[in-house]
Amino acid sequence: MEIEGGPFDIIVVGGGINGSGIARDAALRGLQVLLLDKTDIAAGTTSWSSRLIHGGLRYLEHGEIPLVYESLRERERLLHIASHLVFPLPLTLPVYSYHKRGPLTIRAGMIAYDLLSWNKSLPRHRMYSRAGALAHEPGLNPQDLQTAARYYDAQIVFPERISVENMLDAIAHGAIVRNRARVDDLILEAGRVRGVRFEDESTGARFTARGGVVVNVAGPWVDRVLRDAGIETPDNPLLGVTKGTHLVVEPFPGAPSDALYIEAKTDGRPYFIIPWNNLYLIGTTDDRYDGDPNRVVPTEDEIAYLLEETNVAIPSAALTRDSVCYAYAGLRPLPHHEGGSESAISRRHIIHDHAPRVYGLLSIVGGKLTTYRNLSEQTVDKVGDFLGVVLPSSTSATILFSGAL
Repeated sequence: MEIEGGPFDIIVVGGGINGSGIARDAALRGLQVLLLDKTDIAAGTTSWSSRLIHGGLRYLEHGEIPLVYESLRERERLLHIASHLVFPLPLTLPVYSYHKRGPLTIRAGMIAYDLLSWNKSLPRHRMYSRAGALAHEPGLNPQDLQTAARYYDAQIVFPERISVENMLDAIAHGAIVRNRARVDDLILEAGRVRGVRFEDESTGARFTARGGVVVNVAGPWVDRVLRDAGIETPDNPLLGVTKGTHLVVEPFPGAPSDALYIEAKTDGRPYFIIPWNNLYLIGTTDDRYDGDPNRVVPTEDEIAYLLEETNVAIPSAALTRDSVCYAYAGLRPLPHHEGGSESAISRRHIIHDHAPRVYGLLSIVGGKLTTYRNLSEQTVDKVGDFLGVVLPSSTSATILFSGAL
């Protein structure tokens, strides 16, 4: 049967942070919006993140200056429009003699980070001597410590909430939202996508919905949506999915007052130890993943790796497997990239237009929690082009969420 409320201008498949942001931006601009999600709002990648709103300091070494600039600009906007959810977070970055990035490199990165966010509301960085670093964070391992940098990014304690707030604002402006609505086919007519077919997983009822443009923003399931519709094949993926695991532990001896951003001793991979919700969040790993996106769990090896590295960084922590309150793992829907290190895969988003193979279909690949709003604005701009209408400018960067000060 046909879902009530159509036909729609835009049908959004996926209710994570990007999907909910697109729905809000489109509804604010007067479009008729339908959003469908197969489980619940923000139940996938969004809820399994490191919960940081950050500029991406390490992206500088990969030459992704535009991405860092965009991220820092969006960080500032979220601190304003979601001030009840996004908070300044001080981070300390210790530098040891065995690290790949020495004191001069770190100092240069800090200066660049400040210059790219010259109009920010957060404090600028400062450098500590070895003695100053240990006075500031006495739990740090003193052996081979050379210096430390302190800088600011931001934290969102519960990213699920900002997804829900995007969704509620979209609904307040006329959007229709259905969760437990699994899209399993696209309606193709004369080389153009005209809508979707989906199943209400709570009742088993099947529906069709028609729309001018379909945006596939299903996160790790983007390729699956395309394969189910016969548009792409397993040999031609858009995604290069990587897996990230985090631990949650109670406060421990030597626990930092700042978040720590550290280069792992065993393999040089950067990871965080973050004060979070009166607990500590430790992560993340970054490994390629080709398994079922519905069955992602931390492995014991990943848990052991994060515990070992934390105990190296903070010897008095003495964390064991029994210290872990719980662990979680999520997937990053990054652009497909053959070979190379996982950390070198771009975190930049891609708005993929499937024309000329089919028209009226966009797929969202990659992106970051921090930059979801800008991705949403750019996506809705493209939707307007597809529909052949002149949309009003986006206001999602300035309209405060309910509850923001």
